Amino acid sequence: MFINKNKDAERLKQISNDNLEKNIPVSGIFRLTLSKISFEMLVINSDDTSVSRRFWNDNYSDFSLERWSNWSLEEGLYLDIGAHTGLYTMAALTANNKNRLLSIEPFPLNYHRIITNLRLNNLDNKNVKVLNCAVSDSNKVVKFDVRTPRSYLSKGGKINKQGEDIQAIKLDSLNFTGNNIDIKGIKIDAEGEDLRIILGAEKIIKKYKPKIIIECRKNNINEVLTFLSKLGYKNIYDADGNIFGSVKLAQFKEKANMKDIFFEFS
Repeated sequence: MFINKNKDAERLKQISNDNLEKNIPVSGIFRLTLSKISFEMLVINSDDTSVSRRFWNDNYSDFSLERWSNWSLEEGLYLDIGAHTGLYTMAALTANNKNRLLSIEPFPLNYHRIITNLRLNNLDNKNVKVLNCAVSDSNKVVKFDVRTPRSYLSKGGKINKQGEDIQAIKLDSLNFTGNNIDIKGIKIDAEGEDLRIILGAEKIIKKYKPKIIIECRKNNINEVLTFLSKLGYKNIYDADGNIFGSVKLAQFKEKANMKDIFFEFS
């Protein structure tokens, strides 16, 4: 069960708001409510900071997740690449019960937490497939280096020269066929592998023209923007909701500190 904010008021007064999460671990089942949907996520000793930070901040706002959930109101297939514990997977499945999800997460403990969160929300029998692998520009075995935080769940990891062997897949190699297949959205949070991932997904991006969220990195933001703009993506905006049209693409490229970037085909 979560800590009771009223019952523990005196204890909380002794800790600054900025340090609440660090000093008082949160454990339990947390109901995350967005503007149009809600779902539950499991947290153990604040091991999922993407969820626990929302517990301490009642006014926490996440433009990226809200945008994704609004996109997901439209029925289709959604790809959650670098799914972590399934936050975006739950949002897309909850937004429209006819949606289908491909959720991919390379770190095994995060992968198992996705399965748990699906079961919490009675979504494990829905049209969702969860893969425990990496994604890159080709099918190959890569070294995956996990960053281990204070909790046992990984906040991130990346393909590196060191680490454990793990299978990486190319999205264009997957069998996206059938009369009802229509990829509506792709979310990519892959610790710098975003360029390789979209290069390996060129065919499906050209075919389906999905809306895309990418957590871009400084070292390849220009290449990502150039590649997708050549494929027809002109509506580009940042995590604060600022819109950058194609005429301002050069200006947008200079904002190297940007993280979540949104692409819509036009």
